[in-house]
Amino acid sequence: MTWKRAAAVAVVVVLLAAGGSAFLPWTANHFGYALPGERGLPYRIHHAGRDYHSSATCAGAGWCTAAPYCTPFGGEETSLTRIGEVGTLFGAAHTVFTTRPVPEGTPLTVLVRAGPGCYVGYALMGGP
Repeated sequence: MTWKRAAAVAVVVVLLAAGGSAFLPWTANHFGYALPGERGLPYRIHHAGRDYHSSATCAGAGWCTAAPYCTPFGGEETSLTRIGEVGTLFGAAHTVFTTRPVPEGTPLTVLVRAGPGCYVGYALMGGP
């Protein structure tokens, strides 16, 4: 095998490993994106330069077992303000909301739509 063929094989192996690791819960939780499917929201999300966490979800990793996964919102969605999105690997993004009126500065909590009428709450990490 020539060195060019060996280099090409090595590149293919590295690309396949990197592509496969994107679907691991650890990677999704670390980088703050959702995995496709039910319970795919990550433990940590990033919004407006700050990190938020939720103990109810962990992108399908086995260490989070909080129930329920998401809760219905008791009011009208019109009382919420859309402030961003959590990207999903090969899927539709999840909308991030805060209460209306929008709090000045950094919101202490945000809601992420997990599904129709179902929301996961996230709290600010590291204090205001």
